[in-house]
Amino acid sequence: MGHALQFTDHNSLKVFLRTMVVADNKTGKDLSPLSELITAGNIKIPSTTGIFNMGSATDCPSKAMGFCQAVVKGKSVCYAKKAEVAYRPDVLPFRRRQEEYWKNTSAERFATDFIMLNMFKARRPFNALRFNESGDFWSQECVDKAERIASILKRYGVTCYCYTSRKDLDFSHCHNLVVHGSGFKHEGMRGTFLMVLNKKDRPSGFGICKGSCKECKRCLVGRNTIIIRH
Repeated sequence: MGHALQFTDHNSLKVFLRTMVVADNKTGKDLSPLSELITAGNIKIPSTTGIFNMGSATDCPSKAMGFCQAVVKGKSVCYAKKAEVAYRPDVLPFRRRQEEYWKNTSAERFATDFIMLNMFKARRPFNALRFNESGDFWSQECVDKAERIASILKRYGVTCYCYTSRKDLDFSHCHNLVVHGSGFKHEGMRGTFLMVLNKKDRPSGFGICKGSCKECKRCLVGRNTIIIRH
C-alpha cells in the first residue's frame, strides 16, 4: 500500500511538510495529490468537509456481495450510482482515480497529503473527512487503514466518518473513525443509518436525517438516524 512515513508526533510532521514546501518552492496544494482527489462538500455536505471515495458505486463491493441496503424489490436506489451515468461522464473515472490512489497509498502518506492540503487551504480548511460518498470498504485492511488515518487527523482537529454495508468486517478497534452501519450496528460502530419509506417506520431511539449536514451533526458524533427514501 505504498511507502509509509513514520512520525513520532504531529509537530514533527508539521516540520516535515513545511520543509518540503520551502525546498520545492511550492504550495501544499501543488505538492498534495489529494488536491485533485478530494471534493469540498456537496449540495448537502458543507465545504469544510472533504469527501474521498475508496471506489465507485458501480464497482461497490457491498453491492457485489449482496450487502447493499439501497435495493428495493431487486432494483438499486443507490444515490451514488445515479451520479455515475452517461450524461455525467467525469464522475466514474474520477472515483476510479480515487480508488487507484487509495489502494496504492499508505495511511501515513494519505494523512500527510491531507494535512499538507489543509495547511495551505487559505479559507475554510477541512474539519471533517467523509469516506465513501460512493463505494465501500474493499477489505479489513481498508478498515484498519481508515482508522489509522482517523487517529492521525484527529490530532489536527479533523473528524473522519463513514457509512458501511460491510457486515462481514471487524470494526471493534475503531476508536477514532466514526462508523455508521447501514441498517445494522457492530461493536466499534457509533450508530446505525437506516433507510425507510416514511416516518412511521422510524425505530425507537432514531432521529430523522434533515437532508443537510450543514444544519445537523448527527453523523459526525455518531447517532442512530433514519433517512426517508426519496
